[in-house]
Amino acid sequence: MTLPKRAARYFSALLFLFFLFASQSSALPNGRALDLSSAKVEWQDLEGCPAVQLAQYREKNLVVHCAKVDLTAPGLAIRMLPQKPLSSDVFYVEDFCKKNSCVLAFNTTPFYVRENGADKKHSTAGLCVNDGELYSKALTGYCALGFFGFEEGADARSRRAEIFSSQKDKGLEKARFAAGGFWQILKDKKKIMFKELRDSRTAAGLDAAGQTLYVIAVEGENPSKSSGLTYMECADFFLALGCQNAMQFDGGSSTQFCVNGKSVLSYKNYVKVPALLGFAFD
Repeated sequence: MTLPKRAARYFSALLFLFFLFASQSSALPNGRALDLSSAKVEWQDLEGCPAVQLAQYREKNLVVHCAKVDLTAPGLAIRMLPQKPLSSDVFYVEDFCKKNSCVLAFNTTPFYVRENGADKKHSTAGLCVNDGELYSKALTGYCALGFFGFEEGADARSRRAEIFSSQKDKGLEKARFAAGGFWQILKDKKKIMFKELRDSRTAAGLDAAGQTLYVIAVEGENPSKSSGLTYMECADFFLALGCQNAMQFDGGSSTQFCVNGKSVLSYKNYVKVPALLGFAFD
């Protein structure tokens, strides 16, 4: 039987949508959750910088880049973007890393993009505190990572970080540095449930003392190589690393992770972002 031309075009469109839907399964509610509760990584010192350790976790269709930072290491310094109020400056993580002499850098706070013709203006969507200066206001519904004890002349052994479920939680106002994210996914070793959407991820976790920071960048922009993780899979991964608390930063195509001025992702990132966090040694 021959379909009329109009019906044939309709059928072809439906077939195209079906295959498009199937190819985007990494961004859909996921019923095939990975068990990462026993995931193990082999940490290696970053050459010339033992305060930072790196690891890579791989299994079928999954690549996770990991960093472990001793916040009490002498000489450790935090570098952040934005660096001025109401800033619309944007960077690739590699450029930010090189400009600020960072050994490690990654994207943090979500952001808005407002377009006016060919002009694009970026603004952070949530809290950004850089060296005691508030550069972007808090949002109640989103979480944040705050750093304490990084004042000039302070004893490095007193440094710590804390994850706050809301950017307006009491105590966060005392942070010397703070980077907003999306949501807390692990609190006192208990997972906080979210819809299971799989994507690229940038996320951070802390040990019980808050003095060891764990950061992961999950590849997901090339699904044939790595399909990303859900929020709950990230939470399980942080539990396996030994974290007490964990949170999500901006993910998807914003995910960036740079070591010594070079991105470690297997694909090129074409997104400039207005919020980055890096570590350097003064």
